[in-house]
Amino acid sequence: MTKTKRTHPLGLLDHLAKSVKNWWPLFLIIIAQSQSWWGKLLIPAAILIFIIWPLISWWSISYRVTPTALEFHSGILVRHHEHIPYVRIQTVQRKQWFYLAPFHLEEVSVETASHEQGKPEVRLAAVKPEVAALIERYRQAVNAAPTDSTTAASTESVAIPTIQATYTLSTRTKWQFVLTSTGFIPILLVALGVYGKLPHNLIERLGSDLAHLSGLFLIIGGLAIALIAWLFTVVMLLIRYFHFRAIRTGDKIQVAKGLFQRNTITVPLQRIQAVRFKQNIFRQWLAIQTTQLLLASRAAAEDNNDDLVLLPAVTLQQSYADLRPFVDWAPTTSPDVSALNVTNGRRWLLVRNALLIALVPVAIATWLWPTWNALFDLVLIIAFGQGLFAANNTGGGIVNRHLLVLRTGHWWTRETYLVPLAKIQSVRLRQSIWMKRTHLMHLTVNVRHGNRNQAIALRYLTAEQAESIYNWYLTNAI
Repeated sequence: MTKTKRTHPLGLLDHLAKSVKNWWPLFLIIIAQSQSWWGKLLIPAAILIFIIWPLISWWSISYRVTPTALEFHSGILVRHHEHIPYVRIQTVQRKQWFYLAPFHLEEVSVETASHEQGKPEVRLAAVKPEVAALIERYRQAVNAAPTDSTTAASTESVAIPTIQATYTLSTRTKWQFVLTSTGFIPILLVALGVYGKLPHNLIERLGSDLAHLSGLFLIIGGLAIALIAWLFTVVMLLIRYFHFRAIRTGDKIQVAKGLFQRNTITVPLQRIQAVRFKQNIFRQWLAIQTTQLLLASRAAAEDNNDDLVLLPAVTLQQSYADLRPFVDWAPTTSPDVSALNVTNGRRWLLVRNALLIALVPVAIATWLWPTWNALFDLVLIIAFGQGLFAANNTGGGIVNRHLLVLRTGHWWTRETYLVPLAKIQSVRLRQSIWMKRTHLMHLTVNVRHGNRNQAIALRYLTAEQAESIYNWYLTNAI
């Protein structure tokens, strides 16, 4: 495929959608003022913005897949020419919207280490699946013979790597995963934020109307809102993780999922910065957890805060055994995390911090709305529990010369990190003048995560505990 090509005409829909997304206020103004003289003057501008400009943008994009590199050309007023050797490609992401599937088309995004924040170097809105397959084939050839990449890449017939590991989301684990999600909580917070933005006279009128209702009725109404938010989250997760499948072939991991948009992400193993096992409080009761990969790319930006979900729901006993076929350096059994635990004498420090964080806003809220004292007292009880939860779930240790395990507890979620020595950006010890007297330290391990830093912090360790990790890092990093 050495001939320069353009994306399929259906790719024009992507450019039209972007114009509507960026200029929707203008679109609403034209509709609202369609009968006025100045509204009619905006119609030519609307035609330019919503029809002509997207058409020119689509026509300006072309690409060429050569045996040595991927070439991409774009731009209307200023032309951009990208020449990307296959050895520089970090991730290839494939998406297939439902309207592209009947035409056997998909969206392909290619990302390298020099990509802009949240934007890949190459994005082909509608191309045949053969395009991504050919790019992957050339990449495999380059990786197979790095000393003679040109010769290797020029060979069209590259052996297809065998599948080394595969994982599919069974019906039982799928329902365990979606039913125990805490994604409905942000929806409730948004609802509270919207309530706070309502006009004061409307809020006062609602308050006077609700005052005539019984407390039981108000509780039922609140639970109904929470149930609706929870059901919405369940439906969205079922759509997102429809036909979830993860496979490993050679030195790459590929994850595919989605109903209306089939999203396929291919990531080289060397881009994995750390592995995170995540358990919210509901999944702790069921003894299941989610395995995520922290990547040095934005390929998983639509997953969960740049974390590529590899194993959505696995039991604690099987987590490491199921991970090992995908990640070679992971242990086969759960490592010991007791070396960095927080003993009873130091747990009250984390409880104290959680209470101090909640005390100021609760005090202000109690002064402004004294009738809601019981609710604000509940917030303090929750803060106390969160501090105790964080203390009980702080832990970690040295697995071997090249691997570290760290555990933290935030917002009722337990997170366990497997961090290879080679991926650690820095290790920091912090000690205040008061902590120096009690021989305590805060330990922070920094790894790359997407386009930012992931700081894994363990608080109120003994100086001996924190310095053991710091010395391990200094000794083996040389």
